Amino acid sequence: MGSILVICLNPTFQRTMVFNQFLEGEVNRCSTYRLDASGKGVNVARIIAQAGGHAIHLTHAGGPRRQELLDMLDADGFETIYADSKSQIRTCTTIINTENSTTTELVEEPEPVSPDTDALVRKLFTDALTEVSTVVISGTRTPGYSENLYPSFVQEAKKAGKRVVLDVKGTDLEESLAFKVDVIKPNLSEFAATFLPGVRVLEQEDSSEIQEIVVTKLKELHALYGTAILLTRGAHPVWIYDDSGFKELPVQQVQPVNTIGCGDAVTAGIALELDRGEDFTKAVATGLSFGRINAERLRPGTIL
Repeated sequence: MGSILVICLNPTFQRTMVFNQFLEGEVNRCSTYRLDASGKGVNVARIIAQAGGHAIHLTHAGGPRRQELLDMLDADGFETIYADSKSQIRTCTTIINTENSTTTELVEEPEPVSPDTDALVRKLFTDALTEVSTVVISGTRTPGYSENLYPSFVQEAKKAGKRVVLDVKGTDLEESLAFKVDVIKPNLSEFAATFLPGVRVLEQEDSSEIQEIVVTKLKELHALYGTAILLTRGAHPVWIYDDSGFKELPVQQVQPVNTIGCGDAVTAGIALELDRGEDFTKAVATGLSFGRINAERLRPGTIL
């Protein structure tokens, strides 16, 4: 088992606030709250470390709270390499309403990174690539990065013989496939928006008609690129396609405490198990178990 390079180019502080009741338009007070370093790739790196793997986390950070973020990342037990983006680090807020068992996410859009950040991140990536066996790219790019950044990362990683796991969407996903990505992990609606133009599909869609359309596309993509594909569908069984064809895997139902980071937990489990030599189905099963554990925790992106 080697090291896993996890790329997160959209970091955030994640404030989690728990309310017994939340009334819009009123003053709401909570006694349970926390602040964590987050972002999809941060969550992935943290869970890999918690599960006994070695993660190297590549990100950017800037502004007056940069050291606060870096200290939080250091406390999570993985190595962080970063470029100074000279941009403020955003804060996203999770509101948990225990009365209704709901999780609401308030997302701050990130500031653009400084013009030289792209080149700095590319160099950090190239330098780190020699130390790892698997690369995970998770989440969207902050504005200011070039549109070809993620595809060029994938091309460079595959040329160097590394395994690549992608949890991205849109053109970043579509343009990366030509370089023989090992695993992609969009949710069902993201997959449809990227590969099935004109077909509107919800994340938790569950119909035989949609399944037939999607499986046909999964088969086509796998034949073209050899990519193993996982489609998450909320509480419904996940759909996967690899060399053995199409199959469904059940998602264990739980009473969630906080759903933020569940998809990242799945990504972490997949990357870790593949890096350990397990097959794709076993890796997905581990990822789903990590996602279930994450849902039962208040802290986002954790299995402890």
